[in-house]
Amino acid sequence: MIRIGIVACSERGGRLARRLLAAFQEKKTKDGTELEAEGYLPQRYPMEGMGSFDSLHEITGRLFRTRDILLFVGACGIAVRAVAPYIESKLTDPGVVAVDECGTFVVSLLSGHVGGANAFTEIVAHILDAVPVITTATDRNGVFAVDEWAARQGLRIMEPKTAAEISVRLLAGETVGFFSSLPVSGKLPDGLLRLSAKGGTGPERGCRDSVKAVIVAAGQRPKWAARFPVVCHLLPMDLVVGMGCRKGKSFAELEAFLLHVLEQYHLSVGRVGMLCSIDKKSGEEGLQRLAASLGVPFRTYPAEQLSQVSGSFAHSDFTKAHIGVDNVCERSACLGSGNGRRLVEKQSENGMTLAVCERTLHPGFETRL
Repeated sequence: MIRIGIVACSERGGRLARRLLAAFQEKKTKDGTELEAEGYLPQRYPMEGMGSFDSLHEITGRLFRTRDILLFVGACGIAVRAVAPYIESKLTDPGVVAVDECGTFVVSLLSGHVGGANAFTEIVAHILDAVPVITTATDRNGVFAVDEWAARQGLRIMEPKTAAEISVRLLAGETVGFFSSLPVSGKLPDGLLRLSAKGGTGPERGCRDSVKAVIVAAGQRPKWAARFPVVCHLLPMDLVVGMGCRKGKSFAELEAFLLHVLEQYHLSVGRVGMLCSIDKKSGEEGLQRLAASLGVPFRTYPAEQLSQVSGSFAHSDFTKAHIGVDNVCERSACLGSGNGRRLVEKQSENGMTLAVCERTLHPGFETRL
């Protein structure tokens, strides 16, 4: 699910925002992902179906922390000034898009690739029959963007600067080798050359001399990758962590507990792709901060939905009596992973519970938002 926050700054902009909200309720991305959206207007412009705000700074800050995409209806300058205090990293910031209140131009402003702003710009432009404005070099030149592709496929870039180096080489017309330990469907984009490893000794003969860089999508980087001057290592974010906790548990406690369990089970924190819990914990600051620090979405589910998850789970009468389901961590991890393989069963410590499931990733080159 892609969570969208819309901020309009005028009554006319509010009407356009309502039109987009209605379209998002019906629309799904090409890969079936649902779009969940909420919209806000200044208090002086009350409008049915829209929330209100009295401080642009405050509403922007809240949505910046909790939404995957932030869409401003109004001038680009307003959007830029609103998000400026909250910008941290292209790897964790949400995508930020602006559309003028007449619905003529849709502009990708921030986190075009990893944050999904470029792809979302195209979605909004299609809905409004507007002109999409995308300025990133790889998009303008029709060159494969490894950071955008990785974000869409659930892969983490282990050394972010290498993604930029890959783009520079492709823009210069150089060839980049591609190797993946996961099955990857679809035709490789122009500029990529598929590499294969035989017995872990290296790529096929004939590739080494012509390829100056390689993209590796694997849990462990092959030793032969050291032969290449630039290696962009993509790690599958295939772990879904389910957590429960007593009210008010701090970020520091939750983080320490998670890192301890992952280390105990020899699991890399870089593989964590989602944090899940029950909807009653959706406002828990410690869990929200933990997800933000990991750079992953925080998904919550109602007790009724968790209760319907099939499987064998640790049972707690206390949890059942107080929140309506006998187990939060295992059930939410299972639900978030699509009933994936359970790697860590329920772990408990000082009012916190944790479980980990592994989801199956299906990277490919044929799908796009």
